[in-house]
Amino acid sequence: MAFLQFIRSKVSEVSSGVSQQQKITSGVLDQIKGYIPKVQSAWIGGDEKEFEADVMRKVVPAMMELIAAIGGINLNLNKATSVIDQADAKVKSLADELGDTFGKIVV
Repeated sequence: MAFLQFIRSKVSEVSSGVSQQQKITSGVLDQIKGYIPKVQSAWIGGDEKEFEADVMRKVVPAMMELIAAIGGINLNLNKATSVIDQADAKVKSLADELGDTFGKIVV
């Protein structure tokens, strides 16, 4: 029995949704990288290598930060769940001790 009210199924749903968003964002990054050669092949006037360098220098690191930030949500959800589980175990232990103490009282 859990002493603290914690809706684990809802947390699991959120975690699953966050993981899905992380995968989608990774897919977007892959698509962006896939467009680079296409854009370069259609580029007129030179500087197609500079375009690639700009994407790799600006867009890719920003997308990687976004992917890491989304992943951090689940990391922190897991930490919070662990803290709640530990607190619940501690409360149960204290309640059991209190029950044992009251059980020893003779009237």
